[in-house]
Amino acid sequence: MGETMKNSMQKFSRSAILPIKFMAVMGLFLAFSVILQLEFMPEIIQTFGTLIKTMMDAMLNNLAIIFCVGIASSMADKKKVEAGLISLIAFLFFLAANNAWLDLNNMLAETGEMGLFGTGQGMVLGFQVVDMNVFLGMLIGCVVAYVHNKYSDKEFVDFLSIYGGSRFTFIILIPVILILAIAMCYIWPVVNGWIGSLSNVILTAGLFGVFLYAFGNRFLIPTGLHHLLWMPFCFTALGGTAEINGQVYNGAANIFYAEMANVGTITSLDSSLRFATFGFVKIFGSIAVGLALIHSARKENREEVKGMILPSMFVGSVAGITEPLDFSFLFASPLLWLVHSLLTATSEVILWAIGARTYMLYGLIDTVISNAVLPPGLTKFYLVIIVGLIMGVIWYFTFMFLIKKFDLKTPGREVVLETGVVQLSEIPEDEHIVEETAPDDISLVIQGLGGKDNIQTITNCFTRLRVTVVAVDQVDAPTLEKISAQKGVILNGNNVQVIIGMGVQQFKEEVCDTLGIEE
Repeated sequence: MGETMKNSMQKFSRSAILPIKFMAVMGLFLAFSVILQLEFMPEIIQTFGTLIKTMMDAMLNNLAIIFCVGIASSMADKKKVEAGLISLIAFLFFLAANNAWLDLNNMLAETGEMGLFGTGQGMVLGFQVVDMNVFLGMLIGCVVAYVHNKYSDKEFVDFLSIYGGSRFTFIILIPVILILAIAMCYIWPVVNGWIGSLSNVILTAGLFGVFLYAFGNRFLIPTGLHHLLWMPFCFTALGGTAEINGQVYNGAANIFYAEMANVGTITSLDSSLRFATFGFVKIFGSIAVGLALIHSARKENREEVKGMILPSMFVGSVAGITEPLDFSFLFASPLLWLVHSLLTATSEVILWAIGARTYMLYGLIDTVISNAVLPPGLTKFYLVIIVGLIMGVIWYFTFMFLIKKFDLKTPGREVVLETGVVQLSEIPEDEHIVEETAPDDISLVIQGLGGKDNIQTITNCFTRLRVTVVAVDQVDAPTLEKISAQKGVILNGNNVQVIIGMGVQQFKEEVCDTLGIEE
């Protein structure tokens, strides 16, 4: 059971890489759009920046369906196109069924001043549903992949043949998705209730409350539940109430904006500001984490990792959009995500304890502009810089230590070796690699794996060709060692890994094309 669970988690992690790679491109263009929208840019340039950001936001705001299709098609052992199409339909089915059940049972939340934020529901592709964010896409993607792998080969007699294969998977999934959609109407509100209970503790627990708020606000990002924390605290009376110049304002962000508008009468900033400093991790944490991921990558992969991480690091720090960077290491190591969240919470507690009163809701641009209106004596922005530099160093070395100590497979950390069948512990850190791919490499890999009939599944991660074979005794390791593009071969039961490098995706596609295997 333990080995099965481990293999399943590894398969899921590899599958999540597919949408993450596209998120890196999204991050690059988001960063580009931020530059284009700077005030000194000509109006026409700012317009194009706005258009590009709007396009990238369309992807960022619909990550659930992207992860759903990406995970389902990647985790499918065969008929991947059908699996991806079925996952798309299943996602739409869930939205429709979930919305209909909420409506039929008078469970649809009413919109407030901030729309549906804080209600536990949200709009997804035009449907008002329980707000599960990216977690919904991951859940449906995994369910579709499991059912598809189990039943997509089922065939029937001729006159019923239209209902066989992938269509049978589709038939099974209709009631499964229906049940799941109804169940989540009751399960997810319970989870939301837990978050509500946490909110009550946060309000009354002093510095520990700040810690819980900051930790939960970061740790819950993959599930989307962080909205249930920060939105109510920042924009409703839950975060605080203050009277400013005869007007009552609710929520940390609203109160701060009112203080900006009445800066001449403000002698101190309201204590609700402690709920509006989570941009600290976006500014300083993103830089530290990004540099750690780059520097911990193997030297031969470092330039390619830079191309993936630097745009994500930039858009996270400058614009406050951290998802591209977050997902680049979250699936590779939940441990790093836990530590990242703990460091985030520790930083915000320190800032509040030493008297920093700087509004930091998003990235560097918003932080600088918002706080420039107020006197430095009120915001104490200099404390943020000092703590940011210190915590940035701690963040960097903590990540470097954990990645090296536990050999975490963050981007570019896949092991390499020029030749030989090896174990992970035998691979030197700075081994020379081969970059060229010979024309007969494809035939060599097929021959070395025991031929087409011995190959069960072919997938890849960042740098490895991962193959499940029928019979391991038919694998010819010396033949695999002759592949000019390979940098190491690892045998683990019926799982064979041929380390190719960052060009493994194209290599896998060529192998699949030669074998006539559908990717």
